[in-house]
Amino acid sequence: MKELGWEYIPVDYSAQFPDQGEEMDWLDPKFGEKYGYGIVKGYELYELPGLLAGGDPNSGPDGTFVDPNQEYVTGLSSDDQTRYYEDLYGNQEGNSTIDEQTGETIYLPPPPEEAGCQGRAQAEIYGDQPFNDQDFSQRYGQLSEDMQNDPRLQDAYVEWSDCMYELDQNLDFLDPTEVQNYFNKQFAEAKGQKVLPLDPDTGEPIGDYNQDEGWGSTQNADGTGWAFIGTGEVIDDATLEELRKAEIDLWKSDNKCQQDVGLKDLQRRLEKELADTLTQEFPGLVGQS
Repeated sequence: MKELGWEYIPVDYSAQFPDQGEEMDWLDPKFGEKYGYGIVKGYELYELPGLLAGGDPNSGPDGTFVDPNQEYVTGLSSDDQTRYYEDLYGNQEGNSTIDEQTGETIYLPPPPEEAGCQGRAQAEIYGDQPFNDQDFSQRYGQLSEDMQNDPRLQDAYVEWSDCMYELDQNLDFLDPTEVQNYFNKQFAEAKGQKVLPLDPDTGEPIGDYNQDEGWGSTQNADGTGWAFIGTGEVIDDATLEELRKAEIDLWKSDNKCQQDVGLKDLQRRLEKELADTLTQEFPGLVGQS
C-alpha cells in the first residue's frame, strides 16, 4: 500500500476477538453436546461483549473494533477512499459463468493477483491455493451442487425428516440446515431484531426495513429463509439459559436422527467422492493443498 502512495498500518484482526480455546472444535460431537450448534456460545463470545460495552456487537471483546487506518481513510476524499479500497482489496466483482446443467450464474472470485494488496500478500504467505484457480473453483461448485442433489442424499434427508417428526411434531424440517435456521430465527427474535422473510428469487428481505440498520440472513436449500434486521439488544440471563437448553436439546434430536439414518456417514462418503474427483481432475493443484 505504501508503494502505491497510501499510508497503511497492518491490522491484526485475530487480536480483536477472544481466544476460543481448545474446546471450540465446532465439528466435535462433544462440542455439540455442550453447546449445541454454537449459536448461543457464539453470541456470548462475539456479540455480547460489544453489546454490553455499547459498541458494535460484531466487534472485538471490548465492543470496539480498532482499525488503525480508519482515521486516515476518513480524512480522504470520496474518490480517494474508493481508490484506496480498490488498491487494498482489488475489484471484488470477480467473474461469473453459467452452469451448463442448471443455467444458474456461478460467481468466481478474482485471482489473488487481482485482489489488491491483501490478495497478493495472502498469496505470498500461503502460496498458490487450489481455490485461487478459477477452473478449480468452478468445478468444485458444480460438484458440490451435484452432491447436494444426489438421490442418495435426498433419500437420507427424507428419512431424517421423518425421524425428527416422530420425535416431535413441531420439528418439521426438510434437512438439517433448516434446523439451525429455525433456531437462528428464534434467537434473533429473542434479541429483539426485526425478522422478515427472504425473497427466494432475490435473497432480499420482504417488507419494510431500514437499510442503514444492516441485516443478516439464513437461507434454506429452496431459497426461502429469514432476514434479521439491526443488531438487537442484550438477552436477559433467564431467557439466555432457556435458549441454551433449547439449542442443546434441538442438536441432540438432530444428531440422533442423523446417526439413526446414517446421514453423517453418507455425507462423509459423498465428500470423499468429491475430493477423489478433484484429485483426479486437478492433481497438481490438489497436491499443493
